[in-house]
Amino acid sequence: MAETAPRPPASAELEAALRSLGVADPAPRERWEADAWVADWDGDVHGHDVYVLVMGARNHPGSARLMLDEFTFEDVRTEDMAELVRKAFTGDARVTRRRALLSRQLVLDVRAGSHTYSASVSGDSVDDLSTWARPLATP
Repeated sequence: MAETAPRPPASAELEAALRSLGVADPAPRERWEADAWVADWDGDVHGHDVYVLVMGARNHPGSARLMLDEFTFEDVRTEDMAELVRKAFTGDARVTRRRALLSRQLVLDVRAGSHTYSASVSGDSVDDLSTWARPLATP
């Protein structure tokens, strides 16, 4: 990242979460594009191959978009970022099946801070999820 650009607080939170999960090299790759930033990381978390991406804007440092493999969380508060990531990868979250009009969705719910964050993917089969998310599915 350019030396003149400050480190996004949400990226620092992601790194803290990964470190707390025992990741040996938790530093995400960070880059700025105009007034937007992206930080991503991929590697092993508890024996699972994981991809994490956080993105935000310079003028909105209080929240960011978080992607955990196929799940995308919108507007995650910066102060909740580390807790959300930790809980998702330690099993303190739930995947439920829901119907949305004519489609079926798998929804990942994670409580972090005073908020519950939800992200969904199309589908009904837990087998289509990343291996770390499968044990989170409720019957």
